[in-house]
This record gives sequence, structure tokens and C-alpha cells, in this order.
Amino acid sequence: MPVVGVSGILRMEQEAWESAGQNLQDAFQDLNALMSKAKEMMELAEKMRQKLLTNSSAQSNSNDEEMGSKQDMQDWLLSVGIVSPVTKETAGALYHQQLSRQLADYIRTPLEKAGGMMALVDVYCLYNRARGTELISPEDLLQACSLWEKFDVPVMLRKFDSGVKVIQTKTHSDDEVFARISSLAQKEDALQKGISPSDAAFTLGIAPALAKEHLLNAESIGILCRDVSPDGLRFYINLFNEIDPQNMYMPKTHGVYHTWISVTAASQ
Repeated sequence: MPVVGVSGILRMEQEAWESAGQNLQDAFQDLNALMSKAKEMMELAEKMRQKLLTNSSAQSNSNDEEMGSKQDMQDWLLSVGIVSPVTKETAGALYHQQLSRQLADYIRTPLEKAGGMMALVDVYCLYNRARGTELISPEDLLQACSLWEKFDVPVMLRKFDSGVKVIQTKTHSDDEVFARISSLAQKEDALQKGISPSDAAFTLGIAPALAKEHLLNAESIGILCRDVSPDGLRFYINLFNEIDPQNMYMPKTHGVYHTWISVTAASQ
């Protein structure tokens, strides 16, 4: 029928509303189906992740190809997110306790990939990403981490002297980190120019901010010496440890001090 007069305009508006309503209904049906499938996929991913964590120690003799496949699978499962994130509505008064346990379980794999330590701000971003729309506040995260002292979990909250807060595994060894830093600082190039937080970060495979904290800790126990100049902050191996108080002026023919003398003389 041709569109004539007010009745024709009203009929066109009615048809437009009916079409929009049908499209909206179809869209919500598709969205509900997608959410249902997404929930099933997340539950499957969580089961696979738990199985990988359980079997990781039992299959330590696998070849490199199998280990690479497992690592790729863990990376994919980590990106899927958390199936049932703890919320205040579901947990009630036990919110922070349940949040603390869920966070401790979730963060184990990212910590292993990061060398056993991550900055608290990085954990906050990673955990909120996994929770999807159920975001938590920084205060909730900090309170959840502080409860780990009361629970038997493999992770802990640590605060450096500078005030930087990190999350690390309880098996993380500072002595191993100090040994790698000391080895880096004794290389010929480092004996001349020192090492920066970026250099240490590249060697340790961590963020420069965390590498700086490790360098400052190594300085505090006498492994390194700090130099602040217009070129920036750099650290050198502590040669004072090579001095023998009984023979202070006797040149050594071995050790780090002798290597430093040789490198310095060769560069001139």
C-alpha cells in the first residue's frame, strides 16, 4: 500500500519499531548463547589448567617439544580468565579470605613465568584482566595479599626498603639473584662501565624497576658499589672486598681486582 497521509507515517513508524524490536530480541538471544558457551569454555579451561599444574612435576622428563606445547597451552589458559571470580555478593563476610586464596592460586603460573617475583601493580592489572567485569580495588588486593601470612599458600607479599611492594614465591632465592648479578658485574665491559638497572633487567628477565631493587639490595650487603653521575645510576663490583688488610698495598695477581687492573690498562 502506498504511504499516504498521517496513517501512512504511523504505519511506517510501527513497522520500524517492530523491526528494531525483532533485531534486539535476536541480538539478546545470540548474546545469551555466546555467554553460555563462554562459561562452558572457561570451565573447561580451568579444568585443563588444574590438570597441567598437577601433572607438571610428574612429567618433568618430557622433551623440549612437549614442554613448549605445555607452555603454550598454559599461556592460552591464562588468557581465558577466571571462571567464577570471588565477589562481595557471593562471599559476604568471607570476601577477602576467599579473594586471598583465589589470588594465590591464580598468580602461581604468572610468577613462575616472571622468575618468581612480580610488582604488585603488575599483579593488580593481570588479576583484574582475568576477572573480566568483576574488578577489584587496589585496597582489596592489598588486604587479600596481607592475609597470606595466615594461610598455607606458596606465595607472599614483600616490601623492599625503598617501599616498592612485590609478590614472590616462597621458594624465590635472593642468593641466586645476587650470584647472577655478581657474575654480570664481573664481565670485562661491566668492570669498565658498570651495569644499569636495564642491564640487570635483561639478564634476570624482570622489569627494570625490580632489577633496580635487586641491585640496591646487592649494594646493601656489599656485593656492589653505586655510582650516580650525569650518565645515570650505575653499579660496579665492590673491589674493597678484594683488599687484604694485612697486605693492603700488595698488588694481587689473581681475582677480580687483578682482572679490573688488566681491563683498565688495556683500555688506556
